[in-house]
Amino acid sequence: MARILFQGGEVIDGSGAEAVRADVLTDGDSVAALGPRLAATAGAEVVDCTGLTIAPGFIDLHGHSDTVCLLYPRAESRVLSGVTTEVLGNCGSSPFPLDGPLAAHTERTVNQPKFKVDWLDGPGWFARVAREGCSINLAALVGHGNLRAMTVGLGSEAATPEQMDRMAGLLDESLAAGAWGLSSGLIYPPGCYSATEELCRLAEVVGRRGGIYTSHIRSESRGLLEAVGEFLAIVQAGGCRGVVSHLKTMGLANWRKIDSLIDLLEGARRRGLRVYADRYPYLAGWTGLDSTLFEDWLFEGGVDAELERLRDPAMFGRLKASRRVVHPEADWASRIMISCCTLAKNADLAGLTLADLGRRWNVEPLAAAVRLIIEEETRVGAINFSMSEENLRRIYGLPYVAVASDASMRNLGDPESAMAHPRAFGTPARFLGEYVREKKLLSWGEGIRRLTGLPAEIMGWSRRGRIAPGSAADLTILRRETIADRATYPVPAAAPEGIQHVLVAGAFVVRDGRHTGAKPGRLIRRGEPV
Repeated sequence: MARILFQGGEVIDGSGAEAVRADVLTDGDSVAALGPRLAATAGAEVVDCTGLTIAPGFIDLHGHSDTVCLLYPRAESRVLSGVTTEVLGNCGSSPFPLDGPLAAHTERTVNQPKFKVDWLDGPGWFARVAREGCSINLAALVGHGNLRAMTVGLGSEAATPEQMDRMAGLLDESLAAGAWGLSSGLIYPPGCYSATEELCRLAEVVGRRGGIYTSHIRSESRGLLEAVGEFLAIVQAGGCRGVVSHLKTMGLANWRKIDSLIDLLEGARRRGLRVYADRYPYLAGWTGLDSTLFEDWLFEGGVDAELERLRDPAMFGRLKASRRVVHPEADWASRIMISCCTLAKNADLAGLTLADLGRRWNVEPLAAAVRLIIEEETRVGAINFSMSEENLRRIYGLPYVAVASDASMRNLGDPESAMAHPRAFGTPARFLGEYVREKKLLSWGEGIRRLTGLPAEIMGWSRRGRIAPGSAADLTILRRETIADRATYPVPAAAPEGIQHVLVAGAFVVRDGRHTGAKPGRLIRRGEPV
């Protein structure tokens, strides 16, 4: 177990306090001492941190590396950005529990011929990840979409009391196995078909277990305030902590709702509800093209049923009406950019807007989108430019909003990484460089807290997110003067500047800006010391 003394730097400890001149001594996977001018001890490696800032390792509260942690265990997009821990299983989709059809769907989504799902439950997934290893720590949530698909199915029918009981049992088993709570994705099938009563029933299970409920709420645009109201009702019914995922006001007509949105959250916190939010520092979202364009009715019954509807010429009028509800802006087709396709013949479409695609194929943009979704069997990613810079700053001004990427881990040089959103590589550096250093929206102490101490507080972790004797030796050592994101929409796979060293469990995973190849990450399971 290595002892490492980091000397000569400034420490921002994750509490919100500002930087102090201090040395940090790690012993194995823990911080052994913190103080000014610690003396080197026998056998300890000394690392000169003059001109550098030592912070807790960044915790990404909202990740999607459910299966790709097995494909990219080096987690380069994470560690090169200073992230040492990811909470995955968000937006209602998780790596467990699964049944046969869900396991087959997961393999299809991964689209790697040699990738096999050889687990169905929490213990099976934890064992598979432990065998593969990972450069960062991982914690998992349970997806409500998994639970509903395994009980009600992919249709829009209401869950019966018996089906709700079955969902609650599956959730409780997964929490007992080490998951930290429940996530919902209420714009995605099959979660979009659920009633509030169903979600309240599951939140009660989470509350009894002391867990957390995170939600991609039912609407982030025209129904935003009603969706937040539903979220608050679910958290109250469950008696649990709650997180609004990637808090935003989407669409120009909805930007004005920011005051009412903040009033709802502030009022809930004054009433004693333990509610939080997370947000990425970008003005464009990223999800499937079909989910970006259409309403819930299209997705009922699963992918095959969706494709059958899309292929039916008689449906085009209804698809037009659905698009106008979701995207009423006159320039909607110029605001949506294709980020990724799976077929080689469509690889060069990444980076085109739907307006561009319509011109290339000589059809109207919606017809081009439908054709592409059919060709790709729905596996088309889209970036939607729909948010307000002023509202982003207002949201980051709330002290209970953490910084999170809403992305999955990637590796540099991998073809998949070239078709990502820049938030996969750039989130922490963009937040610190742009909003803390340049725009001075927050102090450095508070900015680091949003990446460390706050997400740890939200998760209920006591040894992570802070630098103190006895805390986990997860550290991110950076240069405040130069930290900046280099990831862009055209070139998203670019490591940021200014991250010097990163340690996970006391081992270097990044040294002098380069990945060491180490995979010391831990599986952080509920019920174990964290």
